[in-house]
Parts: sequence; structure tokens; C-alpha cells
Amino acid sequence: MQTFELILFLLAAVIASSVLDKFLPRVSLPLVQVALGAVIAAAVATPLEWGIDPELLLILFIAPLHFNETRHVDSGALWKNRWGIASLSVGLVFAIVIACGATLHALVPAIPLAAACALGAAMGSTDAVAVTALTHDRRFGSRHEALLKGEALFNDVTGTVIFQCCVTLLATGAFSLVHAGEEFALDLFGGFAGGLVMGVLAWGLLELIRRTGLDTPTLHVMLELLLPFVIYLTAKSLHIGAVIAVVAAGLVMSLLPQRHTVATARTKLQAAGVWQTLEFVLNGIIFVILGMQLPRLLAPAAEGSLGNPAALLGVVAVLTVVLEGVRFLWLLAMDALAAARAGRAAASCLTPQALRGTLAVAFAGAKGGITLSLMLTLTAAGALSAADRSMLVSVASGMIVLTLVLADFAVPALVPSKRSAARSRDRVDAEVSLILEVIASIRADAPFTGAVRSGEEASAGAPATIDEPATVIVMHRYAEILEDLVPAASAAAAARARAEIARVGDLYDRMDALSRAAAQWDGETEDDEAGEGPVGAGPSDADAAGGLTGYFQALRATYEAVEDVQSQALARELQLIKQMREAGVIDAAHAKELRNDVYIQQLTLD
Repeated sequence: MQTFELILFLLAAVIASSVLDKFLPRVSLPLVQVALGAVIAAAVATPLEWGIDPELLLILFIAPLHFNETRHVDSGALWKNRWGIASLSVGLVFAIVIACGATLHALVPAIPLAAACALGAAMGSTDAVAVTALTHDRRFGSRHEALLKGEALFNDVTGTVIFQCCVTLLATGAFSLVHAGEEFALDLFGGFAGGLVMGVLAWGLLELIRRTGLDTPTLHVMLELLLPFVIYLTAKSLHIGAVIAVVAAGLVMSLLPQRHTVATARTKLQAAGVWQTLEFVLNGIIFVILGMQLPRLLAPAAEGSLGNPAALLGVVAVLTVVLEGVRFLWLLAMDALAAARAGRAAASCLTPQALRGTLAVAFAGAKGGITLSLMLTLTAAGALSAADRSMLVSVASGMIVLTLVLADFAVPALVPSKRSAARSRDRVDAEVSLILEVIASIRADAPFTGAVRSGEEASAGAPATIDEPATVIVMHRYAEILEDLVPAASAAAAARARAEIARVGDLYDRMDALSRAAAQWDGETEDDEAGEGPVGAGPSDADAAGGLTGYFQALRATYEAVEDVQSQALARELQLIKQMREAGVIDAAHAKELRNDVYIQQLTLD
């Protein structure tokens, strides 16, 4: 029962965070969820009060999120930047281990150097969940974005192996470079090879089910949801890198050929919706859990049992500066090498704009669930005292919070959002013109242009009738799109859009008012027929009742025609996009984006 209550708590927290996010536009959703989790932990006793199993955290949350991310990542960009990703996933992690470990040992000599390096190894593992959630809407540039995503997917292997070596050194006092190398190779290369094999097998299974005619959207989605857990557990049983195996399997499945039919398109659309919902829930839960752990982990520091709280806070701040400084310098050196290979001067990386981009990528490497799960395993390090373990976990928790805050506030200040960067005024004006032409075509195709008229043929006392209300409804849908475009449009385009919005809005409001009048009149008629109203207050004979029934049947049938009108409008929209592309009003990339939006709407029509 406690587990069920915990699940309800977590789901309610995720829903509440989504609502709170609307009132806190300057704070990212992950940070809202962390804060909400901390408030819940402080106010309500839950089973998570005594901690969470790190392995459970990895398999329940990290595995499916990694799997879904790799199936949609640009594999070509990853391959193009493979050496840069390798540099970040291996070289930078070692640099962070050395820098953070040496700094912590110098600031707090009582902590063994091996334990301090273990903290550095945990901090070297950039959390893919945090990176994706905090930076998915930022425009870093294609190279920097590929480096960030590749680093987040692969660097946890290096950090985990170094962390395990440090813990082993603490427990036994011995260290074998050969054994560490074997462990690293088995985790990285073994996990990658095993993931490739399991990815091919999973793809073959899905294809076999599809070719035998047993495939349905529901079965396909359920198999996709099950795959990351099966791959992770299989890799663990083979003693190879489980997370890397999940990543490799997702990559190979995205690269293998896929059939493109109407049935597969509908299946992919349904799967995308399920994964989008699951990703939102899992992302939210993992950040809420992180927030729920923070009060417990930071309590010893706040109570002063680990020494002066101000001094401990200073340690956290210094280590965070060292961490971000090492990341920035490493990325700056990589940018200089990339500029030299491209034939540009290395000084081009020192311009204000270039430095802002590099600093944003450095701050974007936030820490999260993987770092926390590694630090929670320090309880197995018998060579550490309880006070040292509490201090290390508290320091790590404080650094996680600081990196999340930096990613939340510094990154948006340094780089623009993808939406604002893509929505130039010319693009928005072109979209306004497109929507206006679509509305005009809907009006031209309708027998009475969707207008509202007073019905001369209507029975006495009956409300006015509406010709083609489906036309008005579809026009109103496109008018809502215009409302979203107006703030970013030029003054002339915005004026045209507002005029059309007003015209369509007037038609829609009058249609809605007449619908309510019809419903009210229907209610009065029924009362009269039942003898509850005054005699003669309205039609009460069978003919009037039949006429009213026919009226509402016609109205219902007209509303059912909305999808037909919408389908015709979407077809016309595709024609207009093609014409605008041929006329040079929009470029090829913009035309492709607009067409994709139309295709999605066409798929969702029943």
C-alpha cells in the first residue's frame, strides 16, 4: 500500500509541477519539480525518506529515457563529431576527476584522496535526462548540440568505472590499472557490441511480427516499451555496460531500414504519443525524486553536524566553479582545434558570441540522477566514516542543485531558444499569408461562406439557422493559429491577421449564440409537450416536434462534416505551400516544416 501511495504522490507532483510551470515562466520545469519534491519530502513522510535503490533508479528511469533519446538523435551528427564526443566522454571526465578530487582533498584534508576522486567521477557523468530536459529548446549550433547529446549518452561509462575503481581502492587499499582497463573495455566495448546485437535482434523481431500480419499499434508500442528493460537486464546478466547497451540498441534500431506505409505511419504516430507522455512522466518523476532526496542528504550539513554550514557551502561553491571552469576550458580548446581544422584562426573562438556559446555548453552539462545514484552507493565503502560519507553525499547534492540552477538561468541568458531563433519576422509573415489564403479558400468552397443568416423558412418562434457551421468551425481553428502568429509578425501582417480573426470570431460567436438559443428553445418545447409550461407558449404538436428534431439532426450532421472540411483545407494548404516554395516566398527547409505539420494533422483525422 505504501508503494501505491508513493506512486500516486509522484504522479500528483508531476501534474502539479506542470501547472506551477505556467505561473513560473522564468524557471524551467525540472527545477520546479526538484523544488516541489523537496517540499513534499519536508512535509510528508514517504518510503523514499530512507533513500532509493540506485540500481532501481537506473533501470526504471535512465534505461527507457536513454532508449527513446537515441532512437531520435541525429546519428549522422554523432558520427561526424565522434572524436569530440570521445574527448568529452573520456578525456574531460578524467580532467574533472583530477581537478575536483585534488581541490576537495586540499579543502578538506580529512577526506581521503580516493574518496574525493570518487566524487569527481560522479560529477564527470553528465546526466542525459537533465541535459535533454533543460536544453532541448536552446539553439547551441549543430556541432555543440551533437557534442552535448553524445557526451550525455556515453560519458557515464567512464565516470562509473572510475568511481568503482576509487571505491575499490578505498575498501581494499589496492588498485590495478590492468583490472581497471579491463573493466572499462568490458563496460564500453562489450556494452556497445552487446547493444548492437540486441538492437538487431529486436528490429528483426518487430519486422517478423509485422510481416506475419500480427502487428498492431498496441502490440508494437508495448514491445517498444518493454525493449529497454529487457536489454538492460540482459546486459547486466552478461556483466557488460547496461546503459551503453541500451544506447547502442536504440541507435542501431534507428539506422536499420523501416517500412513506410500508412499502417506504419499510424503506428509511429501512436508510439510517438505514448513515448512523449512516458518521457514527460519519467522525467518529472526522476526530478521529483531528486528533490525528495535533497532534504535528507543536506540535513546533516544544515544541522551543523558536518561542521560549519557556511564553510561546507563554500566547498560546494568552489567545487562547482572548478567543475564548470574545467568544462569551459576543455570545450574552448576543442573549439580552437575545430576552427584550426576548418581553416579559421583560433582567435575566432574568442569573440564574444563564440565565448557565450562555449560557456552555455559548459553550463548545460547539468548533473542529476546518475550522479546521485553513484553517490548513494558510497554506503558500501567501508573505509569511509559515516561523517565522511554524509559530507560527500551532501557536497554532491549541493553541486547537483547548483549545476541545475546554472543550466536553468545562465544558459537561456547566453543562447536564444530554438523557437525564437527560427521564428524570424519574414517566416512569420509568410505563415500569416499562408493561413489567410487557407481561410479564404475555405470561404470560397463553402456554399454560403459559413455565414449566419436569419431563417425566413424557419418556423415561427424558431431561432435563426446556420449554413455550413462546419466551415465556420474550421475557419475558427485557423484563426487560432493566426492569434499565435500575431505577436511575432510585422505590423502590416499583424493588422491583416487581426482583421481576419475578428471576422471569423464574429461568425463563430454568432453561431455559438444561435446554438444556445436552439437548445433553449428545444427545452421550452419539451416542457410544453409535457404540460409543464403555459398553454400555447410554443409549438407542442407532433409536426413542430418533428421539425425541431429534423433541425437538430441537420445540425448534428453538419458538425460531423467538420473533418471533411478540415481535410479539404489541409489539402489546399499543401498546394499553397508548394506554390509559395516555387515563388521563393519560403525556403525549402521552411516548406518542409510546414508540410510535416500538415501531414501530422492529416494522420490524426479519423
